[in-house]
Amino acid sequence: MSREQLIHDAAMEIMRDVGVKIYNGKAVQILKDHGIRVEGDTAYFTEEQVMHWVKMAPESFTLYARNPKYDMQIGGDSINPAPTYGCAFIDEWDGTRRRGTMEDYIKCLKLVHANDDYAINGGIMIQPGDVPEESAALEMFYATLKYSDKAIMLPTGFKAEMELILEAGCEFFGGREAFGAKPRMIALINTVSPLALDERMLDCLMLLAEYGQPVILCPATMLGATGSLSMAGSLASGTAEDLAGIVLAQMVRPGTPVVFGIQSTAADMRGGITFACAAPEGTLMQGFGANMAKFYGLPSRGGGCQTDAPVINCQAGYESMLTFSSAYRHGINLVMEAGGVMDSVNATSFEKMVIDFEIIRQVKAAFTPIEVNEETLNLDEIKEIGHSGSFVTSDYTLDNFGDLYSPRVGSRNAKGAAYFKESIDREMERLLRQYDSNPPAPDAGAMEKVKAVLSRSGRDFI
Repeated sequence: MSREQLIHDAAMEIMRDVGVKIYNGKAVQILKDHGIRVEGDTAYFTEEQVMHWVKMAPESFTLYARNPKYDMQIGGDSINPAPTYGCAFIDEWDGTRRRGTMEDYIKCLKLVHANDDYAINGGIMIQPGDVPEESAALEMFYATLKYSDKAIMLPTGFKAEMELILEAGCEFFGGREAFGAKPRMIALINTVSPLALDERMLDCLMLLAEYGQPVILCPATMLGATGSLSMAGSLASGTAEDLAGIVLAQMVRPGTPVVFGIQSTAADMRGGITFACAAPEGTLMQGFGANMAKFYGLPSRGGGCQTDAPVINCQAGYESMLTFSSAYRHGINLVMEAGGVMDSVNATSFEKMVIDFEIIRQVKAAFTPIEVNEETLNLDEIKEIGHSGSFVTSDYTLDNFGDLYSPRVGSRNAKGAAYFKESIDREMERLLRQYDSNPPAPDAGAMEKVKAVLSRSGRDFI
């Protein structure tokens, strides 16, 4: 019996015998209406019920961007980095920390838009502390439409915010029918480990499903804290949490695109309980999450470029390289937090974001298969130069030396201690200049319609 089958069997036993808490009256009623046994706020599922609904979700789907060149496949062999998510603070290069602002959020949007390694933009890259919490999701969504035409990651806010965002999406993309015909926005639905889904996340999940928009189900279990200390046990309970949400999404709208996520990792219990987001256990669990997604015929989500370091240092570098290279090696379809995350997902750093851009480029280059054909074998030159010649001035070298990887951050012939920060600053300035030279221009009429909807919140959108 495969490890995946063992995890599945354990998840089915958990869903049948322990159940999953559903803290949302509407969701409870939907489950009851579809034959799920619910006692109080605990839903109990049989394997037959779970698999009936899970099989309705697509194995892969395209998330359509406003600019078609950024349309992205989620599923199959595709691997898509997505930037920092869920951070409340900005970490400066000198180690100081401050609250994030909308200006910071817009800067993140511009940097991600200018980087061709990303086809998706938005989400809670920075929680803007200068905007009221009850309207922050609206502000972030509006800024994403205004400053980028890549595929849209939505922030998950309160129910009223999500209702306005989806109504605005209909206005922007040509009406309710046109909007619902294609996946155009995706949002993260975190579970509450152990074995629960809360009211706010379930409100967002059901609304997104009603509009035909994809959802990412994902636990972030801490081994020994919010889940079993054993990785297998936490994978089983996390799978149960994921599947409960996936089943509900399919009940709301059969065929709703969903992503099976695992963001679980270790908890460091030496001197207190700390979320160890870049621990090797996290790379193992999130990588195995991709296996479980394939087991269910679903796309996968994990994390990359993560670090527990509170400042940019060697630890931040090796942990970020470890987590992203592991995600890439495991074939995780949507790699979130890949760009800018600091200090166990407490803060975003612009300098770290630029470093992570370099890490992503290097990992992609390192995993690119070597091309072997008559031209690349270059046998004629090898025979001509023989034993004692040099390839430095050969035709093949002169024609192709520019194809060799060249880092944009760091240096191979650096002098002095300041070179690393100087290279980061140059690359950040280059990206911002690139953005400013050709910013995306949303349709003015469509944006006016969006503003009309979002302004019902009482906020002004410019």
